[in-house]
Amino acid sequence: MNAPHRNEFSRAALPHLDGLYAAAVRLTRSRAEAEDLVQDALVLAYQGWHRFEQGTNLRAWLHRIQVNAFISQYRKARRAQRVLDFERDPGTRCLLLSSAQEALEGPDGGVMRGGLSPTVQEALDALPEEFRTVVILSDIAELSYREIAEALGCPMGTVMSRLHRGRKALARRLGPVLGVAAEPTPEPALVAA
Repeated sequence: MNAPHRNEFSRAALPHLDGLYAAAVRLTRSRAEAEDLVQDALVLAYQGWHRFEQGTNLRAWLHRIQVNAFISQYRKARRAQRVLDFERDPGTRCLLLSSAQEALEGPDGGVMRGGLSPTVQEALDALPEEFRTVVILSDIAELSYREIAEALGCPMGTVMSRLHRGRKALARRLGPVLGVAAEPTPEPALVAA
């Protein structure tokens, strides 16, 4: 990227640095890790600056990049930890994997240990982005409503609504695959005249 683009990016992103750092501290719960996360997010944003649409919400764009970087780092760390635990003590498998995960484990060690099953991943990918992000942050990254709201820059009520709707959509999609009946939709009440 040439100097004018670099300067343009710096001028645009600098006012959002404190907000990114505050969200990163809440996501990582560590000031040192938060600094690394903000740096990673800014590098990714800089690399993708040509894709940013001028006039749209830069703050939301930067936070989205940071949240995605956090999710990627979380998944890598979790996979690495599980591999280390299995290598050190194969007996820890029973502590780390549920019986359902062990039952679904394949000959190569299984998908469940390193990530989501293809069926769940497909259902998650089918969710609208705003629901998918909240479900991932809540159910996979185990963040609180407040942390998610701060990371996404939206009200906590919006997070709760999106999480509820996202989980419902996942349940509708995965219910038949898992052999679970969907909740019946209540019939509208009839009013006697």
